[in-house]
Amino acid sequence: MERIVIEVDDKLAKAWQKASGTKKKSIGNKINQTIAKELINTSTKEYLSFLKDTRTEMKEKGLTQEGLDNILTNE
Repeated sequence: MERIVIEVDDKLAKAWQKASGTKKKSIGNKINQTIAKELINTSTKEYLSFLKDTRTEMKEKGLTQEGLDNILTNE
């Protein structure tokens, strides 16, 4: 298995830190299934359409590759 990082609000992060190993495993399995349904089980055509729509929306809102690179560099 590999790890991914997902940003959550502070309250949720603190609750996660306090959760038992069993609870974390159970939640992790549910998250894994949800991500799989959204990304893996989605057809390639739907996924590419989603990416295109997202790019268009971000461009309309002023987020360019240059702007994104700047944000990532300054973090």
